[in-house]
Amino acid sequence: MIAFCGITCTECPAFLATQKDNDNERMKVAELWSKEFNAEIKPDDINCDGCLSENGRLFSHCNVCKIRKCG
Repeated sequence: MIAFCGITCTECPAFLATQKDNDNERMKVAELWSKEFNAEIKPDDINCDGCLSENGRLFSHCNVCKIRKCG
């Protein structure tokens, strides 16, 4: 699974945490990405079935991603 932006979904920590339904992993990803991207990312934001899924969950930024909208 390759997202519109080129991310390999099956290697993405948000996708993996969602597929495992692992709240501890969600918390770790949220903490890491909050620091890395200087943003407030909550564990509840870490839910993603991949942006190519039509009815799946998306990481919060994917809802405003211009690349995804274009794709």
